[in-house]
Amino acid sequence: MTTNTAILVAGAGPTGLSLAITLRRYGVPVRIVDHAAEPAGVSKALAVWSASMEALHGMGVMDALLEEGTSLHSLRIGDGDRELAAMAIGEGIDSPYPFPLLLSQARTERILTARLSALGVEVERGVELTGLSQDRDGVSAELKHADGRTETLQTPYLVGCDGARSAVRHALGIEYKGYTEPQTYLLGDVLIEGGDLDHRSIYVWWNNDGTVMLFPFEEAIWRVFAVRQAGSGDEPVTLAELQDHMDRHGPSGLSLHGPSWLSAFRINERLAEHYRSGRCFLAGDAAHIHSPAGGQGMNTGIQDAVNLGWKLAYVQQGAGDADILLDSYEAERRPIARGVVDAAAQKLHLAFGNGKVKTALKDLAVSLFGNIPAVQKKLQVELSETEIIYGEGPLVELGAPPRKPRRTDVGTRARDAVFVDETSGGERRLWPLLSEPHHSLLLFEDAGHSIEIEGLVTGTGDRLRVVRFNKLTDPACAARGRFHLEGPGWILVRPDQVVAARGPAGDLSGLERYIDCVLRSSHDSGKPA
Repeated sequence: MTTNTAILVAGAGPTGLSLAITLRRYGVPVRIVDHAAEPAGVSKALAVWSASMEALHGMGVMDALLEEGTSLHSLRIGDGDRELAAMAIGEGIDSPYPFPLLLSQARTERILTARLSALGVEVERGVELTGLSQDRDGVSAELKHADGRTETLQTPYLVGCDGARSAVRHALGIEYKGYTEPQTYLLGDVLIEGGDLDHRSIYVWWNNDGTVMLFPFEEAIWRVFAVRQAGSGDEPVTLAELQDHMDRHGPSGLSLHGPSWLSAFRINERLAEHYRSGRCFLAGDAAHIHSPAGGQGMNTGIQDAVNLGWKLAYVQQGAGDADILLDSYEAERRPIARGVVDAAAQKLHLAFGNGKVKTALKDLAVSLFGNIPAVQKKLQVELSETEIIYGEGPLVELGAPPRKPRRTDVGTRARDAVFVDETSGGERRLWPLLSEPHHSLLLFEDAGHSIEIEGLVTGTGDRLRVVRFNKLTDPACAARGRFHLEGPGWILVRPDQVVAARGPAGDLSGLERYIDCVLRSSHDSGKPA
């Protein structure tokens, strides 16, 4: 048996890689294994949305992602020869990255893998998890290597990021509740000639009782989605079949060629009954799967990883109340996934709903509402996941959230802000500080009145960074206004950029309560263990 203090991550897709990177940023040892001998060569997920890019900024990969990806311009919806609506993408998203980025999942994984390697961890490929058991002290994982060698690994925690057919989930006996859509969907990554397509726009088009969707990525490739006619069977999709769908249902004059991937598949809408069983956790597709409508599957998994990663790191390093931290993962992330699964199904059924009556209703709805800025903004903000709210769980309860929270209240995402650097006198952005692996305590002070926290933060070590805003650093109170503070006060932001607690300058009780339960350790504070 191999005894190891490293946390074991099963699955080296975007979720597993993001989790491993997050743990390494805190100095926590990690092993990451994947049963596949090589990384996936097909593109799979395409879109990286704003909240995920905010998280990826902290992992140090956004420059590489921006260099290889393409920011999206618009969503265009049409019926036959008519364009019904053209929605500008990025309108209303309050984020340092107010747009979706399009690039293949294969490239995203390559960039994340390189970053993890730079942090000292290599993906162990051709390694299959064949069984597990656990007790109060750790998890015993059975691993089978590509050369036939078997290994029993003792690890403090195991996280299954191993996809929809998760071996970890099966070993834990956790139900994957949901259903399979009855239709067979067609997918093709192809080159397109003719027409007048904008390679920075998504197209959703219907005509003749059918729908096609076109997503651009890389230099000139398009991903085409369609629904196979009922009764056509499950035979492999051909370029000719996809071309027929484009001719009958899509924008006119488009010729498909040079396919790099053709696939026929069913769509599942499923959610794991639990995300945690003792010292084992599920994240990404192992915990939730849904239609690709909206492009949120990979994004939801990345945010699972960032949410869980810092909590596991704190517990592993002896900081905070382990029950509060680890129980909060499922309580926060599962309701988000439930909403994403339901919303993705609705978008899928709307886009591919057939029949003359349904088509007429879609035309009317898109024509009336699709060109209204407020409607466009609501859709894009929903997809960006920047307005998610964690309303449940022991960690959120520590911050005493309001009944109807708005952005920057407890349980919601923090905002970027511009402030003045006291040393250089130049402008700085807040987001790089919020993306570092620690909690950020933002103190908004009035002239001549500082908020005294010295004794309060004793024992927090390097888990807390303090940023003061005053007449020098925030002369017009613009940063204060971004966090909806009318007077002096404080905001505590978690490492996953979620507001943990907040209050007025004269009441630090909520801050003290959170620090005691989450940030302080017996080693740092001098308290008896």
